[in-house]
Amino acid sequence: MSIFYQLKLSLFEAIASLRFFNRKALSWGVIYSLATIVIFGLFVWFLFNYQVPIKAALLDYLFPKSWQSLSEQLANFLFESQTKIVLGNMILSGSLVLASITLFPVKEKYSSEFEKTLKHNNGQTSEFPLYMQALEEVKLFLLYLTAQSVILWIGYYPFVWTTIISNTLSFVFLFATFGLDFIAPTLQRHRVTYSLMIKFLLQHPLIALSFGTLFSLPLVLISPYIFSIPELSFIEITGFLLFLNIIFLVLAVPAGTFIASKLLPEVRQTEPAKRRNVRASYVMMTVLLLSTLFLHSQLVVSLHHKSQLLKAEYDLDWSSISFDLPSFSELSSGKALSNFSMDIVINNPTQFDIIIEPSELYIEQKENLIAKLNINGFALASGENKRITLNMDSDSDLSKLSEFGELTKDWNIDMYIDVWPGIPFMLNVFKSE
Repeated sequence: MSIFYQLKLSLFEAIASLRFFNRKALSWGVIYSLATIVIFGLFVWFLFNYQVPIKAALLDYLFPKSWQSLSEQLANFLFESQTKIVLGNMILSGSLVLASITLFPVKEKYSSEFEKTLKHNNGQTSEFPLYMQALEEVKLFLLYLTAQSVILWIGYYPFVWTTIISNTLSFVFLFATFGLDFIAPTLQRHRVTYSLMIKFLLQHPLIALSFGTLFSLPLVLISPYIFSIPELSFIEITGFLLFLNIIFLVLAVPAGTFIASKLLPEVRQTEPAKRRNVRASYVMMTVLLLSTLFLHSQLVVSLHHKSQLLKAEYDLDWSSISFDLPSFSELSSGKALSNFSMDIVINNPTQFDIIIEPSELYIEQKENLIAKLNINGFALASGENKRITLNMDSDSDLSKLSEFGELTKDWNIDMYIDVWPGIPFMLNVFKSE
C-alpha cells in the first residue's frame, strides 16, 4: 500500500464518506453525541465536586494518613513539571479511553449503522463474545496507561532533549490511539483482534497517524490557549477540552468506519501476529508499566521525605560565620563578601526522616537574586539535630539589595533539590509578608 494511498484514504476519502449518512445512522450519531455529553458531564462534575476526597482517598490507599498533606505539593509538582503539550494531549487521549470504556455499545451501534450505508462487501458480522470484547478493551487501557506513564516520567526531567522526546511521544501516541480507536470497531465486528489490527497498522503507519492528526489537530492547537488562561483550574481546562472534543469524536466514528471497510480485505489477508511476539509485547508492556509505576511511587516517597523540611526547626550558629574581605573594586560592584559560609542547626521534630541530596538555596529580595547558597546533602532522622554548612558562591550580588528602609521587606527563600536524580523540585522555605 503506497504512502500516497494511505494519506488519500485517511485525509480525503474518510472525510468525503460523511456524505453517505442516512437517517438511521444520523439518529445514532445524535444518540452517541448526547451520551458522550452526559458521560463527560458526569465525569467533570464528579471531579469538580469530589476532588478533595478523591485525592485524600487515593493517598490514604497508597500511603499513611499523615502523608495526605503532601497532596497539593504533589499535584502542583506533577502539573508544573510537564509541558502544556503533554498535559493537553494526555487529556485528549484520556477522553478516548473514557468514551471507549463507557460508550462502546453505543459507538458500536453507530458504527454498524454507518457501515450499512456504505454498502461495502464486508460479509456477515461476527462479534466476539462479550468477555473477549471486555478483555480487548482492558488491554487497550493498559497500553494507554503504560504509554502515559512513560511519557510523564520522561517529562519530569527539565532538559531540552527530554522535553522534545516527551512532547513528540505524546503527539505520536495521541494520533495513533485516535486512529486505532475509531478504526477498530468495524474490524472487531468482523473478528479481527487488536493484535492483528496493530500489526497491520504498524505496517501502514500513516493511516492511523494521519487520521488521528486530522481529528486531533484542532484541539491540539487550541489547548495551549486554554492552558494560558490563569483563571482556569486544571479540572476546568479538562472539562473544556473534553466537551470540545465531542465534535471530533462524533465525526471520527463514521470516518473510521469507512477506513476500516476499505482496509478489511487487506487485513484479512494479513498473517496473524505470532503468538510469541504477542506474548513478548505483553511482557514488555507489563514490565514497562510496573517499572514506571514503581518509579512514580518512589518519586512520591522522595518528595514526602523532602517536604518534611518545611516542618523542621532552624537555629543559626552566629559564631560559625566566616568570610573573606573584598577588594575595593569588588565592594563597589556589590560583591561584598567572598567565601562566605555559616552553620545552621536543624531539628527534625517530625516522625519521618528528612533526606536531602546536594541542593541550592536561592535568596531573593523584591524578585532580585541576592545570593545562591550551596547545601551539601544530608540525612536527618526523626527527632535528630544536625549541623549543616551553607556556602555562598560567586552568584551572590548584594548590590541588588533595596534601600535601607526596605531591607526587611519582600524576602523570599527557595530551596531547589532533586527528588530524583536529574528531577528538580522547589520548596519555598521562607516568604516575608
